[in-house]
Amino acid sequence: MMFLSDRPDRLFLSVLAPLLFLIGLAGEAQAEAAANVVFATGAARIVAADGSIRAAARGTAVQAGEMVDTQDGRAQLRFSDGAAISLQPGTQFRVEQYRFVEQDGRAGEDDMVVMRFLKGTLRAISGLIGRQKREQYRMDTTVGTIGIRGTEYGAALGDGGLSVTTYAGLVEVCNDAGCALVAPGQTLVVPGNNVKPQLKGAAEPLELPRGAAVPQLPPVQPSAPVVPQQMPVVPQQMPVAPQQMPVTAPPATSPTYGPNY
Repeated sequence: MMFLSDRPDRLFLSVLAPLLFLIGLAGEAQAEAAANVVFATGAARIVAADGSIRAAARGTAVQAGEMVDTQDGRAQLRFSDGAAISLQPGTQFRVEQYRFVEQDGRAGEDDMVVMRFLKGTLRAISGLIGRQKREQYRMDTTVGTIGIRGTEYGAALGDGGLSVTTYAGLVEVCNDAGCALVAPGQTLVVPGNNVKPQLKGAAEPLELPRGAAVPQLPPVQPSAPVVPQQMPVVPQQMPVAPQQMPVTAPPATSPTYGPNY
């Protein structure tokens, strides 16, 4: 038997339950948002896990499982932990897994980021996860996995394999054949998954596949100011004033005296 006094509570619960469900879904969707597009040009687009496509317009959220395909354009992503990734033309990049919960400016034990670099050229700057929980940061490719220790690096992936150049911090690249570390200013090349990453000299440039765009390099450090050489002071010769010829006074004319003088 239902009492009239029970009806308001039952009605309230019947309305509240769907709302709580929707709020939970919204919170879950928000938690899956890994990054936002802060800059995009050309035909850059986002391909969702279900195959749907939308433009990579500024402010668009990128969720775990979605791929950014720049095509003929460019795109820059900002992750919620402060990381940034710049994607050059002809690049495909996917966020596989992402979790970050703000904890007073620090990354938590369960925070992680797993990405997949499919092709093209990119430049990455790590955020809180990469700096504080580097073992929970991973960038997968077909020929190796990139791990970092709080860093900034550039990478190019094409038919010739993977090239990684470190700008700051330290990068480690591993595959089935072994691992190698890449210090600032060094370049590492991985021709294939069964070939150990090969570290090249610090002076070697980043090798890019044909047709790939060169990533933006870090700003050039200002060199020491150039002190202009002082030219020897040549004493200026004073102009010689032309000598004035002495003026010769005309001879005095003797007065002519008349006969009556």
